[in-house]
Amino acid sequence: MKKSFLVASLTVLLSTAIYADSVVGSVNGIPIYKSEAENAVKMLTGGKQTYDKLTVDQKKQVVSVIAPSKLVAKAAKSELSQKEQDYALSTIWMQKKASTMSATDAEAKVVYDKLKAASKDQSKVPAFDKVKETIKMQLKQDKVIQSIMKNAKVVAN
Repeated sequence: MKKSFLVASLTVLLSTAIYADSVVGSVNGIPIYKSEAENAVKMLTGGKQTYDKLTVDQKKQVVSVIAPSKLVAKAAKSELSQKEQDYALSTIWMQKKASTMSATDAEAKVVYDKLKAASKDQSKVPAFDKVKETIKMQLKQDKVIQSIMKNAKVVAN
């Protein structure tokens, strides 16, 4: 009983949220929602403008800016396998999470020095300044993985 009440409540909340977001346009029958238009306007104007204050022509331009991403998303859903979609989604999630992590130049230098010491041909190792940002991004991704694995229960059968 409690479970069905929870499911019903969530369904009502989600459908209310969906229907409260009005459709401001479409591309090939795919709706473009006001919230998407508002986000696009904020991004395009640096938060200085809102969708409601745009002229009719400006609103059409905003819808036209959003339309290609809608078509790409639809094509991706129909043309990519579930495995490919999962990979794309996890890659985007990883990039988003990694962007919230920090990695210092000193941490990157430690990794660089270890990699350089392990190299058989020191002359082929690029300068630290050329690879520093790549190493820092890898460190950030490692931190994301460590954080999600910290409480993970891995079982092999």
